[in-house]
Amino acid sequence: MRFRLFLLAFLLLYGSTTFAQKDDSQSSKPETQVTFYVMGDVPYKPAEDIELPKQISELPDDAEFVVHVGDIKTGSTPCNEGVYAKVAGMLAKSTVPVFIIPGDNEWNDCANPTEAWKFWEQYFMRFDRRWQHSFRIFRQLEREENFSFVKGNVLFIGLNLVGGRVHDPAEWKQRHAENLDWVRSNLRRFGKEISSLVIFGHAKPVKIHNDFFDPFNAEAITFNKPILYIHGDGHTWIYDRPFTAKNLLRVQVDQGGIAPPLKVTVTDNSTEPFQFDRRNGKPVK
Repeated sequence: MRFRLFLLAFLLLYGSTTFAQKDDSQSSKPETQVTFYVMGDVPYKPAEDIELPKQISELPDDAEFVVHVGDIKTGSTPCNEGVYAKVAGMLAKSTVPVFIIPGDNEWNDCANPTEAWKFWEQYFMRFDRRWQHSFRIFRQLEREENFSFVKGNVLFIGLNLVGGRVHDPAEWKQRHAENLDWVRSNLRRFGKEISSLVIFGHAKPVKIHNDFFDPFNAEAITFNKPILYIHGDGHTWIYDRPFTAKNLLRVQVDQGGIAPPLKVTVTDNSTEPFQFDRRNGKPVK
């Protein structure tokens, strides 16, 4: 009788331990929080006027939203209203919400930046409103093209951070200051409840952006959670950590005529939550 009781107790203890071990291993596997797609620097060529709508129509079913990180034409293409209308029409055919931020080719590098900005506002401001979606979008009062939202415990921020020429030094400086204010205000509001941060910009980080990136780097160190800065501008794939804040990862997407929209998956992994799929057979690092 005692042996039977001992055996029963042993089996119960062993079973509960095995279950706990199995449960621990399952919980350690990163869980996907959100999946989205990013494109940039497209369409540039006539062939890409055909390719971009195809890419939009062939977005995988796991896409929750798409972001175009600017440059809807080449720098040599005139900034005529028809270009803005054409690309807006292409992106509007997406079955999931599309967010877009400005690039230098359709704004500050234009012969008439003031007119070009009016076209951008007319066709792309609050572009995501074309879809019925459940995202709670916040926009900066001083700069409505800057947006933010939280999805899957991830904070997403879109910024008007362009490459190209400094068409107006005062505007350039003020915009960078307002971009930094927008990042800071969102971190104050959501920083404690989120597990990671994704920032969309157009510009690759160079010296003329130091007045934004230097203080942003300090904010990243204080935040101390994974951050992804993802941008276009350079046309070829870059995956690196050029900042002193080692929690800050930089990715430059392929030009849209070279590769399809980049698939980005954010998991709940506390150190390496960002996963990438260029969908062209090339390595992601």
